[in-house]
Amino acid sequence: MKPQPTNQPEQIINLWPHRLAWALACAAIAMIWVGGLVTTYRAGMSVPDWPTTYGYWFYPLPRWLTAFWDLFLEHGHRTLGQVVGILAIATTLAVWRWDRRRWMRGLALAALALVCIQGTLGGLRVIEDSLFFAKVHACHAPLCFALCGALVTLTSPAWQRREKPQRHTAARWLKRLAWFLTVALYLEIILGAQLRHQPPDPDPGWFRLWVWLKLIGAGLMALAMVWLLLIVWRRASDQPKIARRAELLAGLFLVQVILGAATWVTNFGWPAWFTDYLWVIQYTVVARGRLQVNVTTAHAAVASLTLAASLSLVLWSHRLLHPLRR
Repeated sequence: MKPQPTNQPEQIINLWPHRLAWALACAAIAMIWVGGLVTTYRAGMSVPDWPTTYGYWFYPLPRWLTAFWDLFLEHGHRTLGQVVGILAIATTLAVWRWDRRRWMRGLALAALALVCIQGTLGGLRVIEDSLFFAKVHACHAPLCFALCGALVTLTSPAWQRREKPQRHTAARWLKRLAWFLTVALYLEIILGAQLRHQPPDPDPGWFRLWVWLKLIGAGLMALAMVWLLLIVWRRASDQPKIARRAELLAGLFLVQVILGAATWVTNFGWPAWFTDYLWVIQYTVVARGRLQVNVTTAHAAVASLTLAASLSLVLWSHRLLHPLRR
């Protein structure tokens, strides 16, 4: 039988909100990467004033390009923040102009608000020279990026197609695991911020606590990740959008675990239990060396990417799947 024609008009989707959301997300992850470099090099207080840089609203380009490294990094981070702010405004305006979904307009405004809050937190960290604001700034940045990533998903043509969710046997557990991983990943980021932003005379007891909590959390997430993949491969292989995102999430998580181990080694050396019982490897920690800086910064940046990927899986699992009725 030939399909019956429908009188429902084809939905016309303007691509500018999606394009700008992509640009915003790319700029945001670049800002997080440079922010990680600022933290690793401890360059956050190389510029004592804010929002100006040594009194300049627009710091002279020749001076910036020839400035000492800490100033170059810190001002570059601020410049990227301004770019992110401009793109957040442009994305919000595009959503309000071309997207008819009211909740989507509210979400775009929320993303713009988070970007503004992030900039303010960065300014307070400088003005107050506060370790507390540095930690809050570090914890808030991945939330900002995750919401920017959500805008990419929600403005995409694939998301906006007229497609009804289907009832599926894997829906209930898939959604639960995706939500668990998203929350657990963010808690891991919070713990990482506690380890990254240590006071000059840290308490060894608190440091050990944060390390053990991160290890326990990573172990629980690894189990949940394996469970998620088994469900996807065995029961949801007919959902390519879900399968691709689950596999991407698992790949990023594996990279994050490897980077986490490498971050420990490049900052503190090989653990004693490893050299005593497994393999004797000599390694000299070079403070602010190239390997230490790149590995530590990559670990912080990939954490935000993993969080965004997990949130994307949450969104698509809710978009495409409904649990079976009991």
